Amino acid sequence: MSSAYLTRVLRQPLRAWRWPRREHLLERVFRRGPPPFDPFPSIQDVIDAVLCPVTVVHKMYHGLHGALSGPREVAEKIGSHFHRFVSILKSDIALGRRRPDEAFGLLKMYCSREGLDYNSEENLKRYLKYWLRRKKSSLDELWGQGPGIFHEVHVSTINATWEERGVRYPIHGVIDEIDTINKRIVERTIRGNENDPNPPFLEDFQVWLQWKVLTSINRDLLPDVLRNEDFQDYDLIVETPHKDFTIEKNKPLFEKWAEDALAWISDIARSSVAIGDAWQNRGHHNRPCSFRNEVEECSLDWACYSHRWRYPERRSALRASLRPIYRALYYEQVWVHDLLLYQLTKMEQDADPNLRGELRRFLIGRKIYPLETVENIGSNKYRVKIDERVKVSLAEEVQDESLGFEVIFGSFSVGLRRRAYLLLDERETEPEDGRYVVYIEGMDGTEGMNAFLLKGLLLKEDPWFLKQVVQRAVFSLERWGVDREERAKNHVLIKLIDTLFGPGTLRAKRR
Repeated sequence: MSSAYLTRVLRQPLRAWRWPRREHLLERVFRRGPPPFDPFPSIQDVIDAVLCPVTVVHKMYHGLHGALSGPREVAEKIGSHFHRFVSILKSDIALGRRRPDEAFGLLKMYCSREGLDYNSEENLKRYLKYWLRRKKSSLDELWGQGPGIFHEVHVSTINATWEERGVRYPIHGVIDEIDTINKRIVERTIRGNENDPNPPFLEDFQVWLQWKVLTSINRDLLPDVLRNEDFQDYDLIVETPHKDFTIEKNKPLFEKWAEDALAWISDIARSSVAIGDAWQNRGHHNRPCSFRNEVEECSLDWACYSHRWRYPERRSALRASLRPIYRALYYEQVWVHDLLLYQLTKMEQDADPNLRGELRRFLIGRKIYPLETVENIGSNKYRVKIDERVKVSLAEEVQDESLGFEVIFGSFSVGLRRRAYLLLDERETEPEDGRYVVYIEGMDGTEGMNAFLLKGLLLKEDPWFLKQVVQRAVFSLERWGVDREERAKNHVLIKLIDTLFGPGTLRAKRR
């Protein structure tokens, strides 16, 4: 056991990542059974695996994700609203639309538009006060400098490598902020306190990993506004409401953590033995996890340690019977969602130009739709024109529904990812001519960028994320029960479980 891993055995590094073959990428084979390739992990997946390998089990098979939490009472919702509001405020200031001292007025409008209640607005206001107090001078300097700060930058690579070994890995994710004015990559969080000497747990690893993914992507795939930037020289910043922390880039320990996490992800995806190993190695590398001694920052402790109900008595048999269901639901997600991530990334980055061309021809009109922004008509509404080659395909997909898509400005490898809604009831929407009115927020700085719609929840595609909803429901059933014998005797579901998985009988009452 390495001295850097006080509580976890270092996973055997992978000799190679399992990549989908050409016939899988071009969907020339029937999708069935275990996928013969590894999943396409997100940056968040890698962070969660560094936190604890059991989080990988919960994500893949129980539909639970985002294990690393902030303050429990406001964790994910307030954190995402805080980052989104700061991005809107900084964009408005950079474009000369609003002064820094108008921040609280803008916050009130933001909370009203988002439908946030009084408590959520007060929490946001509290974090914003701390943040504004120390950012006032930099915001004053930002006034009128133009669109040089880019928020919610999507990155995806098939060429992530670590110093000691040459194994390539796929990773995708979102960078909170790329600041080309001050040459910084920023990871923003509401975690942490005013007197903390170090950044919040694993936030330094997160911004480092984002930087590694970004710098592994060929410069030719970057949008024009970023192509001349040397990200090797950028500062890595973890920004909390109270402090900014500058993170070193030369981090051999982070390299080991990343490779270890990716080995867990690959092994757990294909091996029941690895799942058992994960439970034996609960916790972070130097912070063990056990009942009543959990890793404080993990929000999934309830999924690992729960009350042991007396009934149903055949819980073990029930659990064994549910495992194939978990796996089948996970396999479907990989075949639908992860395969699409491979297709989109390899379409731009694969070393074989013939495969890149084949993928582009295969995906355009099926999964992606090139578009051109024609005119800004105000209130975040835009007239757009769909590429002539695929306008019929999109018209058939949307039919009579107002559906949401992901729109990427730039490339899938490095682009601004925004949510777009096709407004089919607008008078100027004419699907037969490929003309639509769409609602998109955060379009500033996208002028001149290539853009395409990425197929989201459509009628003809099985929505992969609904499989996670089913997984969570099944996991809830597995953990559910009662203690009182008199209640168990009269509970239909408990009687049904014990009958199906035991020697008991269940008789229907005659009315």
